[in-house]
Amino acid sequence: MIAHEKAEKVLAAIDPDEVIRLTAALVRINSVWDPAAGTNEQAAAECVARWAEAQGFHVTMEAAAPGRPNVIVTHAPHPGGPRTLMFEGHTDVVTPGDVSAWTHDPFGAQTVGRRMYGRGANDTKGNLAAMLCAMAALKRSGIPLFGAILGGVLCDEEDQMIGVQHFIRQGHADRVTAAVICEPQDGLICTSQKGALRARLAVSGRMSHGAMPLAGLNTAPAVAELIARLHAMEENACRAIGRDEFLGWPSFTPTVIQAPARGSGQLNVIPGEACVLVDIRTIPHQSHSAIMEDLKRLTAGVQAHIRDHYCDYDRLLGVDRCRNLPIELEILTDRPCTRTDRSEPVVQAAHWATASVTGKEPAYGGVPGATDGTFLWALKHIPIVTMGAGDRQVPHQKDEWVDLDQLVETVKIYALTALHYLGGLAEK
Repeated sequence: MIAHEKAEKVLAAIDPDEVIRLTAALVRINSVWDPAAGTNEQAAAECVARWAEAQGFHVTMEAAAPGRPNVIVTHAPHPGGPRTLMFEGHTDVVTPGDVSAWTHDPFGAQTVGRRMYGRGANDTKGNLAAMLCAMAALKRSGIPLFGAILGGVLCDEEDQMIGVQHFIRQGHADRVTAAVICEPQDGLICTSQKGALRARLAVSGRMSHGAMPLAGLNTAPAVAELIARLHAMEENACRAIGRDEFLGWPSFTPTVIQAPARGSGQLNVIPGEACVLVDIRTIPHQSHSAIMEDLKRLTAGVQAHIRDHYCDYDRLLGVDRCRNLPIELEILTDRPCTRTDRSEPVVQAAHWATASVTGKEPAYGGVPGATDGTFLWALKHIPIVTMGAGDRQVPHQKDEWVDLDQLVETVKIYALTALHYLGGLAEK
């Protein structure tokens, strides 16, 4: 059988209604991680496991945390082959927020025209269903694959990514030679992802009555100085590094500013402590270790600057008080940016598959955020590409939706990517 005929046989094994049904079944499951509400990924993982077992796949379920399982779906027609391709998708979704603001039930999987609405339809239950249906089509086609496909259905991608870290610790990634990260990228082949470095800056002052500020030590000047210097760090990085073709500009963004750091604030009370949370997004050629050293210097510099400020101010007012205002730096997250060379076989496979299905020259891009692929790339040096159905601006918004025609097209692209990467097109 020639290569064209093999590809057509795989495509013929795809059932468009199958991916739509599976997507709807997953969207109808509330898999927001919310201990107070009693919701988690358990039911979504069990849905996937039942479906995959019914297709005849080898399925295992492992708890990364209570109520938060990973599901591993394996298709290994030639397990001794040199390559194992991983498809990765996650079962968790973010909160729908104010449900009354939605036009459609966030867990209703309502279809209007060729769009399905619901939390996770776009990010990323539709693409999770697409990768599973692509595996099923390859299995049904009977085309020989010289290697294995591993479907990693992982928990907690939206927060601390404990699912992929557990997957790696259990040794499952050791056999993976390349991975397709199944996320909404609107048909783009994304070969890079921004890094994420998050930090907490805690400022300790002294609480006092708002009418007697000199009896305390206000944290506000330190917070203002931290924000100004973080912006200067961002500007310096933009000037020094420039704009990445696919990832855009680096950013140093204060996202949460709290004073007091805990509890409720009051208008006539100077808080005794404050905190600033910073979300730093990096592009290639930035060093996270160098940024962390810069943050340490920034913290020490602001602390000294504010102490000097209060010394000068207190001298003006004739006040003698303790002017020590310590600032503590805590690194919360350190995820490097990723970049996969276009010469990698998995990129070439994705390029061929996308061109074959769409009839167009593929477009490339970069992922503005981090994914589970960050850990696969950083810890196990696994080449990754990120691609899938869905408008990239839609995740985490109200009335989230996915285009069903693009979702079916994505099943085809995933299936042909695996066919190409695992040597299914070779003549025998």
